[in-house]
Parts: sequence; C-alpha cells; structure tokens
Amino acid sequence: MTELLRPMSTGELMDRTFVLYRKNFRLFVGIASLGPVSYLLFQLLTIGSASLGQGTSRGMRPLSMASAGLGVVAAFLLLLVGWAISQAATVKAVASVHLGQSTTILEAYRSLRGRILRVIGVFVCMSLLAGLAAMGAVVLLTIAIMIVKYMSLIGPILGRAGQIFAIVFGFITVIVVSIAAMMVWVRYALAIACCVVEDLKVRKSIRRSAALSKGSRFRVFLILVVFTLLAIVLGAVLGGLAGGLGVLIPNLTVRLVLLYLAGFIVGLLTGPLASIALALVYYDERVRKEAFDLQLMMSNLAQEAPLSQAAVTAQP
Repeated sequence: MTELLRPMSTGELMDRTFVLYRKNFRLFVGIASLGPVSYLLFQLLTIGSASLGQGTSRGMRPLSMASAGLGVVAAFLLLLVGWAISQAATVKAVASVHLGQSTTILEAYRSLRGRILRVIGVFVCMSLLAGLAAMGAVVLLTIAIMIVKYMSLIGPILGRAGQIFAIVFGFITVIVVSIAAMMVWVRYALAIACCVVEDLKVRKSIRRSAALSKGSRFRVFLILVVFTLLAIVLGAVLGGLAGGLGVLIPNLTVRLVLLYLAGFIVGLLTGPLASIALALVYYDERVRKEAFDLQLMMSNLAQEAPLSQAAVTAQP
C-alpha cells in the first residue's frame, strides 16, 4: 500500500497514529512493553527501600532516603533506555504495517540485531544534548529564584505589586526554559529512526535528525505534548483509583504495588503512541524532502523486473 506514503498534515498524522495503534494493538503494545516491564521489575525488586526508614533509627533515615533516590534515578534511566530500544523496534514495525505488510514483535526486535548499542548511543547523545539545555535551565531558574527571594525581602518596600511581579517572572522563566529544553529534544527526536532505518552511526544519526526535523519541529513538539498530556491524564485516573483502593489497604507494600501497576498500565497503553507518531513523522519528512515514496516505488519496480524477466524466460 505504497499510496499511503504521501505528505500528511499534523491532523492526518495523528489520525494515522491511532489507526495503526488500534489495528495493531497487540503488536505495538508488545513492542513497547520493554521499558514499562523493566521499570516495573526494578520497582518491585526495590520496593523495600520505600519502607526502609520505617521502624529504624533516625541515623538510618538519610541513608535510606539516598538509597531510594538512587533507585528512582536508576529505574528512570532503565525506563528511558528500554523506551529507546522499543522505539527503534517500533520504527521497524511501523515501516511494515504502514506499507500494508505483516510483522511480529520478535521480527521487529530481530531487525535491531547489531544496532542495539548504536541505538543506546544515539539516545545517550540526545540526553546529553538535552541535559546541556537543562543545565542552562537550572542557571536561569537559580537566577529567577534569587530574584524572587530578593523581591520577597524588599516586598514591604515595593508592596504587593513587586511580589506579584516576582512570582510572574519566575513562572514565565520556568515556562520559557522548559520549552527551550524541549525544543532541543525535538531537534533530535528522529535520530533513532535515522539510525535503524538508514543504518547510520551515532553522530550521523544526530545530524540527520536535525536536517529532517527542520521546518517541522513545532509539529514534533505538538505531538509529544499531546501524548504526554494523554499519559498524564490517564495516569491521574488510574493513579487515583489505585490510591483510593490503597486507602482501604493498611499494608504499605501492597499500596505501593497498586501504584506501580497503575503506572505500568499507563506506560504500556500510552508509550506506543509517541513512538508510532515519531516514526510516521520520519517517513513523512523523507517523503516531503526527498521524494521517498518515489524512491520506494522505483526500488519495488527494480525488484519486480528481474522476476518478470525470469518468468518470461521460463515459459516454453
């Protein structure tokens, strides 16, 4: 179904994302389960750290808090690495189903053979580049906080207007810096797709993403925001249900398990959507900028020509 390879608007791309997700629900959920499953297993294995501080002396509490903090960071990194690998497999699956072909979860992951470390390398580079933006955000936030504190000290002199100005200024700073950090991530959001589809190395994948995403970064940003909000809403609903049930359960461990399971379900259901959308954006950008649909058509014709010639030759 190569006719599907055509330039799509943002609305059409979102609609196509949900169509592929609905028609291939088991496939994409199965592929995207790597990150949430690894994260859930890590949470269950370290569930004791959350209650380590209970029933212990006060001297142990800082140690338990540090342990829990490190556990959260490690689990988050594990989730992101799993997300990177599952996104790479999702790109391969989208390449098949978007063209009307069939594939399986195992085939999607098999196609990454020899590229896993490269995919992780691309993800690490993306994270480092976004981290540089985050460091800039921290500096600006620190300045904003200092201004807020200063305004609060001289509040009696400037009055209520000065305090309101300080709060608004801090809020605007947070928004602007967050958007700037996100735009850095958006610039390289297609790097994983470039790596697995075009078999590029890490640096070339990063540069390729910057070139392909040029002119469409707001669209990528909008897609990520929409699916992030969807995950937040679903997480709030399921988290609220888990929390409500947890009130009826006195055991802290059971309550944590319920919350972890709620987060697992949210990640499992919403995780594939952003990956599918980014894969579609990658192919859409190649169609727009490189006539990828025509390239694919010519490639298919070139493959069919020898077969047709062989069939004619074989005739008596």
